Amino acid sequence: MMRFKWRVLLVILVLTSCWMLAATEVVAKDRCRIRVDTILASRNGSGVDAQLKRHIGELQSMFSYTSYRLLGSESLNLRAGQSGTVSLPGSRRLKITPQKIRGSRADIALTMMKKKRTVFQTQIQLINHGSLFVGGPAYKDGNLIFKISGSY
Repeated sequence: MMRFKWRVLLVILVLTSCWMLAATEVVAKDRCRIRVDTILASRNGSGVDAQLKRHIGELQSMFSYTSYRLLGSESLNLRAGQSGTVSLPGSRRLKITPQKIRGSRADIALTMMKKKRTVFQTQIQLINHGSLFVGGPAYKDGNLIFKISGSY
């Protein structure tokens, strides 16, 4: 009788562990960690920030600037449908909303605001552990570029 109880207890423990792992996986797919790197791109000078050197080929193939400087980075951990904002230079904010997270892709809405006015809106699709560059507005002696990365 005692052996039977241990076996039943072991089966229940294994099934509970499997259920908890499955529930954790569902929760993980429901959340998206998004990082926004803000870059100042300029035609003045030729310096490249050390943290951007591995992306210089991609940056130069998409944008015709000679200087790239990382101004800052912010990360958000959001659920599908939840919005978060990151602060940007020039009194701007970027509102980020993961709309759907399915498989290895996430649909994300981006809205840039200056004060209470919407400057632009777009929708992107990120691959898990991927990133993309989005050109932004003029700032100081160049333009802002945003590297948006996601993992889920």
